[in-house]
Amino acid sequence: MRGKKIAVFGLGRSGLAIGRAALAEGAYPRVFDQKPLESLPKRDAYDEAIAAGIDITLGWDGVLPEDIDLLVANPAVPKDHPTLKLAAVSGIEVISEAEFAYRISKAPIVAITGTNGKSTTTVMTYLCLRACGEDAVLCGNIFGSGYPEMPMTEAAMNSTPDQILVAEISSFQLEWVVGFRPAAAGITNIWPDHLDRYSGFDEYAATKQRIFACQTAEDFAVVKANDPVVRIPGPAKSTLRRGTRPRSRLSIGSSEVEASYPTVFTIGATGEHAQIDDLNLTILDQKIRLEDLPFSEPHNYLNASMAALLAYGVLRFKAARDPDSNAAAVIREAEDTAQARRNSKRSVYSARTSEPSPLALPPQIVEGLKSFHGLAHRMELVGERNRIRVVNNSMCTNPDAVIKSAMSLRDPAHLLIGGVNKGLDFGPLRHYLANHRHRAYLFGTDAADLNKMLGETYPVFRTLDEAFHAATEAAVGGEVIMLAPGCASTDQYKDFRDRGDVFRNLAKEWLSR
Repeated sequence: MRGKKIAVFGLGRSGLAIGRAALAEGAYPRVFDQKPLESLPKRDAYDEAIAAGIDITLGWDGVLPEDIDLLVANPAVPKDHPTLKLAAVSGIEVISEAEFAYRISKAPIVAITGTNGKSTTTVMTYLCLRACGEDAVLCGNIFGSGYPEMPMTEAAMNSTPDQILVAEISSFQLEWVVGFRPAAAGITNIWPDHLDRYSGFDEYAATKQRIFACQTAEDFAVVKANDPVVRIPGPAKSTLRRGTRPRSRLSIGSSEVEASYPTVFTIGATGEHAQIDDLNLTILDQKIRLEDLPFSEPHNYLNASMAALLAYGVLRFKAARDPDSNAAAVIREAEDTAQARRNSKRSVYSARTSEPSPLALPPQIVEGLKSFHGLAHRMELVGERNRIRVVNNSMCTNPDAVIKSAMSLRDPAHLLIGGVNKGLDFGPLRHYLANHRHRAYLFGTDAADLNKMLGETYPVFRTLDEAFHAATEAAVGGEVIMLAPGCASTDQYKDFRDRGDVFRNLAKEWLSR
């Protein structure tokens, strides 16, 4: 990085962090944003950049200086933006924030992406690693979780080899990755989303899949078994239990190189490394009673399985690199305990076998899962009045998430749905609502269009405030009022956090009456 002239396209939270990190690396950053000063959504980012000595051009016409060595695209900039395409064909290297952060990070990275559940899984992974005594840092595309968090580039800039960066990664951040190689990576699921940005679902899904693209035999991947969309990295599933990882010949340009693939852990009903039944969640050798976990939603059992195995994978990654590390001690203790337990069950008359040592999940990881108590704006219970519960689920931004959220409720719900549709099909939600005891209240810019897709059977409101008050008039004891927008928030709010904060305030005012 040192001495390079770096253009950062887009200011905001990420652009500011990239500019600061580039300065710290001895580069010469210039931040370009097409918005004039008065149109910036967050003026504080501009003020902080100026105070840091970063060169900024606002109201930019899209023409790059000729002496630029590297262009870092803010995730908010569409990948088909003319400036990015022109830079790429002109020989200027274009990378994403995730790629930039990876290049400057001194710590290994755990990366989690997916359509739904990625924030929850990211926080669970962070808690598992902290419980193991690791200096884990929560970062990436995670905002307003209620836990200490920061932009991925900021975390990478301040990282040390002893740390682990636990990063939520969006599809936008994966669009321009080149060598991004997380030590452990997982995809929670892939459902239609952001189709206003991509040509279709296939392109969106392929972009998510890039999280595994550069992983090697030293790394770990976690996926749901038999997922119809997510592809398992490599030509075949590989596990630690089998010992060897598949290799093949891979063509890159005109060269042919040997490719290796990560160790893969699978979860779910048919998962090899984590399974769920009516009473227990079993992860490797640890059987956890469901009643001992602080959550009861089926999707959170999957999130917990992925988080535990991601934490386990990165611990093994660190242990392999440094046998004297804390990670190595944690893994060694778990394996020794598991082996002793296994030996104690053998009959003194039985012959010794050459079976491989079992994969042993450190019990600290289980304690980390038990310490998880939810995220702000994600199935957040605001309060209860007259046996009517109010739930803030502002982080729910696609129709599949609305369905999953409603399914997790045991009671009939009044669902507040609306905002800006991202080009998504609400047909499955229409079918779900028609067959369940829930009512929808539609609000925001696309409320009328949503009503057409949902069968024109639900009331339409201009604002969330109006929709909420209508729901409070209709709700009775034993029911739930839940904000589950299924849409983006940018019509009336800064972001989903702002929308959730407004809803929480509305709810608290009503609850206090």
